[in-house]
Amino acid sequence: MPSRWQFVVPGVDPAGVRLEHVHAVVSRWFDVDEAAHRSHAKAYSVSPPVAHPAGTLVEVGLLDDALVDKLRAGAATGAVIRFGGQVGALVTGARQVAGVSWLELGRPSGDAAWSLRFLTPATFRRGNGFTPWPDPWSVVAGLRAVWRASAPAGLPELVLPLPGVGGPSGGGPSGGGPGERPDRDALWVSDIDGTSDVVKVNGRTVSGFLGRIRYVCDGPTALVGAVDRLMRLAPYSGVGAQRGRGFGLVRLEPTWR
Repeated sequence: MPSRWQFVVPGVDPAGVRLEHVHAVVSRWFDVDEAAHRSHAKAYSVSPPVAHPAGTLVEVGLLDDALVDKLRAGAATGAVIRFGGQVGALVTGARQVAGVSWLELGRPSGDAAWSLRFLTPATFRRGNGFTPWPDPWSVVAGLRAVWRASAPAGLPELVLPLPGVGGPSGGGPSGGGPGERPDRDALWVSDIDGTSDVVKVNGRTVSGFLGRIRYVCDGPTALVGAVDRLMRLAPYSGVGAQRGRGFGLVRLEPTWR
């Protein structure tokens, strides 16, 4: 089941912890080989280090139950965590702070509008660069890839054809059947309150979006249901690129219908 976990590393100043440090620790727990390390559809996401009264707090989102034991082993009571030149031993192991079953996520809620709060910069690949704009179709395309890589068998099929992708019929790699390619305007932004934020990662400048965006889907019922499932997955998977380095941490907020 998708879940969120937190652990606190005592005696570590988050101001001295870089995103690369957190990524190095967590990826050693979860990435079994080089292919998994380079995958864009990771079954986990990581928050940047956050100040906590006892030290530095890190939140990890998991989509695969098989990763839970790995997290509990890596972040067990007494485990020594090294963030760059800082080291701390956990007084308390990782604890779960939220969770939802895949079965529940597989049932559309009936919503056709979703307000995403971007708590950490969200960035999206564009060729060899990055853009901070959370284009609706870029957001759901990334979430669809994560869903397909992580969701267990037996769930209702999630069909999300992407506009402008596939052959003349609209099928092919988009995941839809003939004639199913949707109008790009069926998923759109109705409200925005945010800014771009620049982050340095491994010496590279990456620009990401911070703030809130309200998305609306007024397409066919099947499309609305697919987008709804993906939006409710986002708080556990993160959004966009570099999710394993602290980018794209989001929460769903109540919004008007």
